[in-house]
Amino acid sequence: MDYSEAVKALSKGYSIPNIEARDHLLKLQQDEDYQKQIRMGDIEFEMDMYDDIMYGKPAIEKSDQLDRLNELDSILGTQTGDVDDLGIAALRNWSMNTDPLKYTDPTPYDLNVYDQEGTFVGVSPEGLDRYLGGNFGDKIDINMNEIMRQKSSIDDDPYELGNKISDVYRHEFKHSILNDKEDYSHPAIYGTGARFGLSNAISRDENRMFKDPRLYQQNPFNTSQYEGRPHREAYSEDRAGDYARENINKLNQINFRREPSVGQRGGPPTERFSTGGLASLIPGGRR
Repeated sequence: MDYSEAVKALSKGYSIPNIEARDHLLKLQQDEDYQKQIRMGDIEFEMDMYDDIMYGKPAIEKSDQLDRLNELDSILGTQTGDVDDLGIAALRNWSMNTDPLKYTDPTPYDLNVYDQEGTFVGVSPEGLDRYLGGNFGDKIDINMNEIMRQKSSIDDDPYELGNKISDVYRHEFKHSILNDKEDYSHPAIYGTGARFGLSNAISRDENRMFKDPRLYQQNPFNTSQYEGRPHREAYSEDRAGDYARENINKLNQINFRREPSVGQRGGPPTERFSTGGLASLIPGGRR
């Protein structure tokens, strides 16, 4: 829902409680002093992400999944003591993005819409719905409500929530350096996340997605796509591992230089872990 549609909804008697707060925050994000302050925070955050990737203990190495750990090492060509090279390359790339709003929510405040009786009738389709995070090309956003819903057997670990947030950001960083049109880009991200992720809950989810791409919405290996296309290869974890290694070798040779994008962000976000979105029920809404 854009503002023209919101205005139409308001003219019909609907109420949108967050519309003024959203407008205020969008204006605040354009303030130069505000941008200078959040840039300093960005630097500190990226230093923390570097420490997580370089020195954090992967969850799978702390678990009882020794057989799967050996499988992943065989597939990815890794071993105990290695670091997430794809994650390091992705962080290096994203840190060159000089957009001061690169970590700000591009659609702050859901525009929940209510009718005259106060009954909820729809929500802005711009948000992340049930995704944990999204890469919008020039910005990365995370969904804290969904991240906090992810449960694990070690939720009493005081570091688990921080590990979840770190893993979601690392996942989204990787979308910035891999070609999302390549079938194996998402599996490569899931595989390296399963092997090196810090969160027990997130790494287990990524392990499931790496094993079976039918579990996520952007799956390019849907069996229905094989009909009439016998040349299309079946999914292979080994091929995903090869794709990850090929890109690590390429990316480590690049001198990254990023500039902020101009104008509106282009195209839909690359998002993760969707279980389906909630489309707007308002006439003239989502198209």
